[in-house]
Formats: sequence, C-alpha cells, structure tokens
Amino acid sequence: MVPLLVCQSLQAGDLLIEVEGKQDQANLYLALVPADQQDWQPSLRELHSAETPLRLNDLPPGRYAVQVFQDSNGNGQLDLSPRGIPLEPVGFSGNPSLFGGKPTPSESLFEHSDTDSVISVRLISPRPKKERLAPVAPRAGDR
Repeated sequence: MVPLLVCQSLQAGDLLIEVEGKQDQANLYLALVPADQQDWQPSLRELHSAETPLRLNDLPPGRYAVQVFQDSNGNGQLDLSPRGIPLEPVGFSGNPSLFGGKPTPSESLFEHSDTDSVISVRLISPRPKKERLAPVAPRAGDR
C-alpha cells in the first residue's frame, strides 16, 4: 500500500491560484471540488490565507473547480443576502459571469496535470447598497 501512495504523490503537481481584485487584508478562503460534482459542498480541500498566490500542494491530476471568497467580516463563511447574492468578494476558476447566479462546478472547471498549474481567479465585489431616498411630498403649488 505504501508504494502506491508514494507513486501517487510523485504524479501530483502543485496548484497555484492567483487572486485578482482583493479588497483588503481579510483572509481568502478557497474551496476545491471535482468538476463533475453537482454543487460546491462539501469542499474537497479548504484553506484560508491573506497571502497570494494560494497554493495547494501535491494535487492529483484531474478536472477541478475552485471557488475563492474574501471574508471581509472575519466570520469564516461567505455571507449571502436573503436572495442568495454574495455580500463579500467572490470568484470562480475560469472567471465565469455571475450575472445568472452562482456557477456550477462544471461551469468553472479546469484541468490539472501531474505538473504544477497556475490559474487566475478574479474576485467580484458585491454592489454597494443603494441608499433609499424618502419620498418627496408634493408642494402646495404642484397640485
């Protein structure tokens, strides 16, 4: 059994994730899942760091998807609005559009070989909240 594990680790390269659009010094969280998985839970590996690039050592070859988010409030999770919209910067491998909502792992897939791979993930910041203006009462002369 030991020779099999040694052989497997010899065929694994590191994955480096360059992160663009980092907003501050808050930790980055990374979830890595097989690309054929239906959703992002549970994550295969998770790490957090304030340094980039993020590095996963000895990742076996395969098809994967990565989700990265910046934990602006330090609670260790990606905060979402009641409608499921991210409230913190988030990005995915392949940098798909988030216009249609959160992509599936298959929409964010990349292939990792037995050598080191470098991918880039662009964080998309949430839209700032719009200030609601109080309705203006009609003036007496406008009736």
